[in-house]
Amino acid sequence: MRKWIQVLGYVLLSSRVLGQDSTTVSDKFLVNGYIKDLQSVHFKGKFSDSYFGNIVHNRLNFKYIPFEKFTATTEIRTRLFWGGEVKRIPGFESFLRNNNEKLNLQKAWKLNSSMVLHTNIERLNINYADAGLNIRIGRQRINWGVTSTWNPNDIFNAFNFLDFDYEERAGIDGANVQYAFENRSGLEIAYANTGKAEQIVALKYSLNKLNYDIQFIGGSYKNRLTAGAGWAGYIQDAGFKGEVQYFLPQKGTTGHVNMVIEGDYMFKNGWYLSAGFLYFNMGLSESVTDWNQIDLRLSPENLMPTKWNSLISVAKEINPLLSVNCTALYSPGTNLLILYPSLQYNLATNLDMNFVWQSFFAELNTDFKAVNHQGFVRAKWNF
Repeated sequence: MRKWIQVLGYVLLSSRVLGQDSTTVSDKFLVNGYIKDLQSVHFKGKFSDSYFGNIVHNRLNFKYIPFEKFTATTEIRTRLFWGGEVKRIPGFESFLRNNNEKLNLQKAWKLNSSMVLHTNIERLNINYADAGLNIRIGRQRINWGVTSTWNPNDIFNAFNFLDFDYEERAGIDGANVQYAFENRSGLEIAYANTGKAEQIVALKYSLNKLNYDIQFIGGSYKNRLTAGAGWAGYIQDAGFKGEVQYFLPQKGTTGHVNMVIEGDYMFKNGWYLSAGFLYFNMGLSESVTDWNQIDLRLSPENLMPTKWNSLISVAKEINPLLSVNCTALYSPGTNLLILYPSLQYNLATNLDMNFVWQSFFAELNTDFKAVNHQGFVRAKWNF
């Protein structure tokens, strides 16, 4: 036990030392990162059977630029989990690995029945950039999404909008080649090796037409052919975005589609409003008898477990230090409701405090009721 506490202490101390001067160690070597502490409390529907959890989260980002056109990147994520969540979930440490990564560059140590230490090399790549050409090989993040909450076009790694504590999002082991033409169009091809027989490879063509950024995608997602498109532009002063992705039928399966339409608007008094709609043809469209039938472990093929989904979000910067946000998601048919308010306060330079609440309601056996609630307090220091 003492050994792993020393390991964690070394990581945290290293972060502090690196952050005292600047993110620039030299002209060729850059370092930055953060330390976060996330406290959580979890309740069942009637605020019973509560338990607490805690995560100390450290990220170290290293960038080396040996030549003008080459960059090498390494990013390491280390987390210490302890509390009721670890104790209640059998084999908790086995769920921490990103299954889309071919190379196993992570390690989990179960220190005791309620404490797990996990570290992973999340980015490990080299990048070459010259004029309109960009080539990146290794562990990286490939993000083809256009909209904010759900991203059907992001077939390499789907983002779970409920996971607010993972800003960088997961990576893949593969390669990405981009070429930008002079007419504001471009081609991009990407490949992800998942370590299984099911690989991901796709081509994206992007262009600007009628002041809209438009993209078309085609490829293979884990041996299933897929095609999609996305756009982003404005109607008057309101933002208007959308994505659609279709997965062709396989033997013994039917084709399915994810489609998102999203709009947003900034009012003159500083209020920001956004709304989005998601259609998933294979999703649930009726109420369920058991909450476990609503699976919120999302994937590119399954951005929500429900067929029809609507989301509205309002945000406001009260002053330069304080901002608030309130999001509500509702899925008709299943009568799923998620309330998601949050508050962010800047305590000092590079030090932020967040308060987040998530409440889940659903119709179970014709009875609409609260299923569970969870609250979070997070302190984050960037260096």
